[in-house]
Amino acid sequence: MTAAPRTPTKTAETKRAQKTLAETEATETMAAETKPAEAEPATPSPATPSPVTPSPVTPSPVMPSPVTPAPSRRLPARQSARTVGLLLRDGMRGLAQLVRTLFLQGESWLLDRKRATYGLAVTRMLLGLMIFGTLATNFSTRLYTFGAGAAWTGQLEYPSSDFSSIWPFNIFAQVAGNDIVFTELYLLLALCAVLFAIGYRTRLVMIPLFILWVGFVEVNEYVSDQSDNLTRIALIAMFFTSPAERWSMDALRRRRFAGRRSAWPIRLWRFQRVLPLWSTNLAHNLAIVVLACQVSFIYVSGGLYKAGGAPWSGGWAIYDPIHVEQFGTWPELSALVTAWAPAVAFATLLTLLVQVSFPLLLLRRGTRIFALVVMLGFHVGIAILMGLPWFSLAMIAIDSIFIRDVTWRHMSQGLRRAWLRSAPDSAPTSAHIQEK
Repeated sequence: MTAAPRTPTKTAETKRAQKTLAETEATETMAAETKPAEAEPATPSPATPSPVTPSPVTPSPVMPSPVTPAPSRRLPARQSARTVGLLLRDGMRGLAQLVRTLFLQGESWLLDRKRATYGLAVTRMLLGLMIFGTLATNFSTRLYTFGAGAAWTGQLEYPSSDFSSIWPFNIFAQVAGNDIVFTELYLLLALCAVLFAIGYRTRLVMIPLFILWVGFVEVNEYVSDQSDNLTRIALIAMFFTSPAERWSMDALRRRRFAGRRSAWPIRLWRFQRVLPLWSTNLAHNLAIVVLACQVSFIYVSGGLYKAGGAPWSGGWAIYDPIHVEQFGTWPELSALVTAWAPAVAFATLLTLLVQVSFPLLLLRRGTRIFALVVMLGFHVGIAILMGLPWFSLAMIAIDSIFIRDVTWRHMSQGLRRAWLRSAPDSAPTSAHIQEK
């Protein structure tokens, strides 16, 4: 039996199906290749699984390793500004702390207690002694120098001082022609000087003492010196102090009436406290500062003026005045002191340097003692070799405020012990003091 031949229709259909399937696979392959990598690939048909085409591997670029720059020696601008700001802040804090410390120390120094009370007591006694000594040494020539005989100077008719026309300072000028009244005022001034020196009713006595003293020294300006001006300025400042706080009769009276209450006029008469303590401390201490400044001005200005002259800068200024007949009161002693030229030059230059630097030398205890010793020797030399004791005494009186209270107390205690030991009937007391 012969098999039937295939029909051409089925063969053509089969070819067309195979061709369609091949086109479909090619289309899917091309779509898979052009699809983004992040999208999921299409799931192939279960009948015809599509071949997995591997994605091309893209090589990662090689990144260069970071290069660490070398550290710069210059600080960044921001760090520099911050450093400057911190330094300024610390500096301002330190300055504020310094100002606060100085303010508190100054406030404590001014208000806590009265300063230089013993030194001011010595100033009071020496100034009173100076005024009394001036009056006593000129008593025999008072009428010729300051009274009616002073008309030869022309100061009575044509006074060169304004105080001669100001009441009450013109009281001596008005009575200069009357010898009796002039002598009475002269003795009254001497009495006020004694009462002022011993500290009796000091605040009341200072008023007539100041008026009479200024009127007296302004009668004849040809015989006055700078100690008169210094005494006048010192008395003005001492009005605001407590000059009789120590070593005075007023201090003894205050201790006697301590604790007793009474009206303020009676307390004032008894030298008891009337005003608040802080106010009197403030006035007293400020007046001490004024006195210290005045003495410093005198020394510094005098030293600068002397430095401009050839005798002081050359080193022979001490030699000239003590060999002048007008001031050389002890010619033999003057010749002995100035016999060695290097000593004269050393003393001249040392005095000049100490005067110019006097305020700075007061800042330290050691240099303060050195300056005071030099100036004390200078004034003692003027008093002895030039015959100007009252001028020197006035300067020494003001210099006394620079010595500490504890030093004055030690000196007074040593003097008291020496006085008690010198008494013949006080041997047990002296031994008792030594035991203590």
